[in-house]
Amino acid sequence: MELLTLLLVDDEPIILKGLSETYHWSGMGFQVIGAVRDGDAALEIIAEKQPDVVLTDVRMKKMDGLTLIEKAKEHGWKTNFVVISAYRDFEYARKACQNGALSYLVKPINDEELERTMAQVYETCTEKKYKEKNYTLWEKMLVEDRENFLSHMLGRYLDDGIEEEEIKDLFISLSRQMELEHYFVVVAAGIDIAQQVVDQKEFDMKQYLLDTGLYRKLKEKYQVWARKSSDVSCYIVDLGDSPRTEEIKRILTNQRLEMESGLVSALSSPGRGIAGMKDAYRHALQLYELAGEAGAGLLVAKEQKEDCVRNQYSLDVETQILAAVRKNADGQLKKAYEKFIYTLPSDETAAKTYLHRLAVRVEFALEDTYGLTKEMQQSFLNFYHTLEQVSLLKMVDILYQLFMAVIERRLEMESTPSDEYFKDYIPMAVEYIHEHLQDESLSITGVSESVFINPVYFGRIFKKVMNMPFKRYVQNARMEKAKELLLEGKESIADICVKVGIYNPSYFSQLFKQSTGMLPSEYKRSLEQ
Repeated sequence: MELLTLLLVDDEPIILKGLSETYHWSGMGFQVIGAVRDGDAALEIIAEKQPDVVLTDVRMKKMDGLTLIEKAKEHGWKTNFVVISAYRDFEYARKACQNGALSYLVKPINDEELERTMAQVYETCTEKKYKEKNYTLWEKMLVEDRENFLSHMLGRYLDDGIEEEEIKDLFISLSRQMELEHYFVVVAAGIDIAQQVVDQKEFDMKQYLLDTGLYRKLKEKYQVWARKSSDVSCYIVDLGDSPRTEEIKRILTNQRLEMESGLVSALSSPGRGIAGMKDAYRHALQLYELAGEAGAGLLVAKEQKEDCVRNQYSLDVETQILAAVRKNADGQLKKAYEKFIYTLPSDETAAKTYLHRLAVRVEFALEDTYGLTKEMQQSFLNFYHTLEQVSLLKMVDILYQLFMAVIERRLEMESTPSDEYFKDYIPMAVEYIHEHLQDESLSITGVSESVFINPVYFGRIFKKVMNMPFKRYVQNARMEKAKELLLEGKESIADICVKVGIYNPSYFSQLFKQSTGMLPSEYKRSLEQ
């Protein structure tokens, strides 16, 4: 319990001493900071310590309680008063309450009545202090940070959190009622979600440039309030007395040119007043959604008549796309992808299933040919995560952009230094492989790092030098090691599984049979015979 400060005032020494020493004030929520015998002394303490409550007798010789209350009010002190009076002086107590005293007590003081009265006084004073503290904070916020506060409240209004009349009252309280007749327009802007799927770093950079650059440019010309959600930034722009938006269009055009690609933006029609602001906000979001659906680089099938039946879906078109990606042939990819779009079923859920399967097939094909970097892998993960959240039309575009980005990245990797230079590193890699055959997690990444070569480039060079892919070489090496151990005859088949890094005996037997045509036990018996 927070203790309130209490000053006791009574010109009778015995009563004053009794008030000070008889009662358990801290149990009632008060801390006694003084006990004085006249009004003048009480005024000095009130001026110095500003006690929360003064408990004072009404009739005193030098200065009565009524005068003490009046003088405290003249100074503007916020001290609260409780008066004590005899039965014959009840009229004084009534006047004291009219002058602002919270309550009164009658002599001789009853203990239960004192505790009940002071409990009520404590509750009243605590609530009053709380309200005054919060009022001070609100007042400070309105004075020092009114723009942010107004922006916050506008956001609540646009999200239907408060009524139109409440936001109008706020404008009036801030002496900005003239703005209630202004025209407002809303700009909605964001980065095309395809950018996030294809290149997360590029997406984050453009998002930052957008959030800082566009707001600054609008702020140079207009009064602007910004609202940020997960994928779109909205800017409420005060146009003043004119609904003209040519300058805002110019700003958006320049922003788009600066960012080169990826910016999706929408500009609402002007709306007048607070109600017009909300209409403009909703309009901007609707336009932004449409703009996002038709993002830059969208690949759309040509219009067909409604009675025209779609071509039946065929795995052949997927195979054509896989071949185009493997050969890094962007032109071939475009033609194959157009066929793919024509064959998609009209049901969105089914169509997304085909998109997902195609993405998985391309990802696995890249992994098998060691053309899948960590960045590409993250791009595919982003695609799978986004698939159920975005419309089919948009996802068709995103997957196409993802494939084009993959081809572009693979072409860049092909322009690396001469293969001949790195061929000398392959013997070192082979030595590392044979030393770590028993490591179940032996991977192309670990081996390439041991010779300090990019994993994708290493896979290509390894295949060229060894005439087989990395995975097949490792598997063959493990089978040859297993044959040697079986020939020695010192190890059990279970131990041999561990030493060649294949900890599942059933899987080991399957691989061994594929390699030799016999199970390990059969191979061992043949050696013994």
